Amino acid sequence: MPALVSIAADAPDLRSALETAELPTDDIAEPGRSFFRYDDGGEPVGYGGYELHGEHVLLRSVVVLPTRRGKGLGRDLAEAVLAEAAAAGARRAWLLTTTAEDFFVHWGFSRIHRNTAPQAILETRQAATICTTAALLTRTLDG
Repeated sequence: MPALVSIAADAPDLRSALETAELPTDDIAEPGRSFFRYDDGGEPVGYGGYELHGEHVLLRSVVVLPTRRGKGLGRDLAEAVLAEAAAAGARRAWLLTTTAEDFFVHWGFSRIHRNTAPQAILETRQAATICTTAALLTRTLDG
């Protein structure tokens, strides 16, 4: 069974996986971000992270390596990252996406208008400058 391992935001394998998936890397090393490698038998299968803003968490950079896609690992990885965020105090998850909206909606997220999101999420670098045209989705977390 895959396991979540905390990693540094400047880990070269994280940056490489995000760049390969065409996900933003501009702000991953800024304070307040937590990143993880998802390992299966000691081999990385994916990466994910979050930014905690009080009871709100911005899910960041969930990516399964191309050779491991299509096996349900994306959902498992995202659930594991959100469980870490919930343990740190998050009660509502937010994410921005340009390519995976259907995946997250199927998983219980709902698309909302940006003007209804909390200021803490709207002021993140992701929402304010990096992913300005991305869909914003949210869901509650089981605490």
